[in-house]
Amino acid sequence: MRKRRLTQQAGIGLIEVLVTIIITTIGLLGLSAMQMQSIRSVSDVGNRGQAIWIANDLINRIRANEIAAGSYVTNGEINCDEIENVRMCAAHSVDGVQIPPDANCTNPDLALFDQYDALCGTSAITGENAFSSAASYMGDATLSIADLGNENLQITISWNSRSAGTNNAGEEVFYLEKGQMADESIESYTVTFRP
Repeated sequence: MRKRRLTQQAGIGLIEVLVTIIITTIGLLGLSAMQMQSIRSVSDVGNRGQAIWIANDLINRIRANEIAAGSYVTNGEINCDEIENVRMCAAHSVDGVQIPPDANCTNPDLALFDQYDALCGTSAITGENAFSSAASYMGDATLSIADLGNENLQITISWNSRSAGTNNAGEEVFYLEKGQMADESIESYTVTFRP
């Protein structure tokens, strides 16, 4: 009679543990990379949605003030820090108290107020410390309104795209659409319309 040799396994081998750890690590790194890409994409979509909201708000304001549509045209891009001497051409509330609009607002005053209110929010004018504009949630939003002729206006809203961190010189860099890097923000939304 022949005796069979039975091999007994005393435990998991070191190589098997190492392979399991490597596979698990690769899987977890892939999941975290996918999560980070998802967060960036949601942020981009949110910024674009805010830009669309600002553009539609401005389109409605320009159409409501159709007589002075030309007053809305800007000389290049403007941002909240560059707009000066804004008059409150609309009633507003401060601490629950209704404040009437400034008297004798002209069409250019109203156009400047509309641009500032849509881009920066009235809290900056009234001195309140609150986010009151869609652009408050975007990075360094700018606005440009151009006259294309034939009674067409073009609104462009730009903002800092997803930050990729800083380069070797300590300057902030941004992602391009295809994963390449850029030195400045490149995201924008443009709409052309007829008031």
